[in-house]
Amino acid sequence: MSSAEPDRVVPSPLLGGIYRARRPSGPVVGVVVVVVCLLVGQTAAALVLFPLLGASAAAAVGGTMTLVDQLAMLLSFLGVVGMLALWVRLKERRPFGSVGFFPASRVGVHLGIGAAVAVVLLGVPVGVNLLSGQFDVGAVHVAQIGGAFVALVGFAVQASTEEIITRGYLMQVTYRKWGLTAAVALQAVVFSLLHGANPNVTVVALVNILLIALLLAFWALAEGGLWGVCAFHAVWNWCQGNVYGIEVSGMDISTTMLTTAGTPGSAPLLTGGAFGVEGSLLTTAVLAIGTALAYLAHRRARSAAR
Repeated sequence: MSSAEPDRVVPSPLLGGIYRARRPSGPVVGVVVVVVCLLVGQTAAALVLFPLLGASAAAAVGGTMTLVDQLAMLLSFLGVVGMLALWVRLKERRPFGSVGFFPASRVGVHLGIGAAVAVVLLGVPVGVNLLSGQFDVGAVHVAQIGGAFVALVGFAVQASTEEIITRGYLMQVTYRKWGLTAAVALQAVVFSLLHGANPNVTVVALVNILLIALLLAFWALAEGGLWGVCAFHAVWNWCQGNVYGIEVSGMDISTTMLTTAGTPGSAPLLTGGAFGVEGSLLTTAVLAIGTALAYLAHRRARSAAR
């Protein structure tokens, strides 16, 4: 059977996209492509966006970000997805949508489920911290609600780009050569390493990032595409930062609907400390359960397709 055949039997329609390629890449080249796209694509876009929007580059690497800073940083991921789109189209000779957006069926349902699950899963560690007195919430910042919704656009770009390069492209090229287990494992390792240099990262935070990578990988495999995980990732980040006012993977955002912070004497292992709630053991428990459920959903979908 030719490696370019799109109708090859695979564990998930998501993985079938690589068989549309006339000149598919392998896992090693795939990792290089992802790294180059991130380094070159995001840097090039940032060099345009930061001066254009009047944003502070210093704030994007550790300071508190205004809405403009946040948008410039998040929208710079357009350079990443743009470079990957060129590689997929010009080198691999396949449609860009084949990285995880074909078939485009029940898109609204998948997006809605992704957003809803993000709100629920994040609400558990935040709610437990609030009820136990570990978190304290300030007043609602009415004047910043509009800006917070604008920021959702930026998170949609950033989160979708990360899903495309890891749960989409990298899983596909790895599966074709090394199989499903290696595909899931490699994207999880790469995704975790990409977040390893974030400000105030901890061991618990890295474990949680790894769990998120596994949860979203099995979810994407079960769905057969990236629509749901893109929505989950975007809303997960947005609710932390622009809704609750919690640090997002160490990123401090100033345009928020609420201000949620640890109370005096609160336990960083529960609140996540300066990394945000993604560094909380409560989040570890929630993500572990979510990962197990996503894996079962993937297994059911795979059995049903046989």
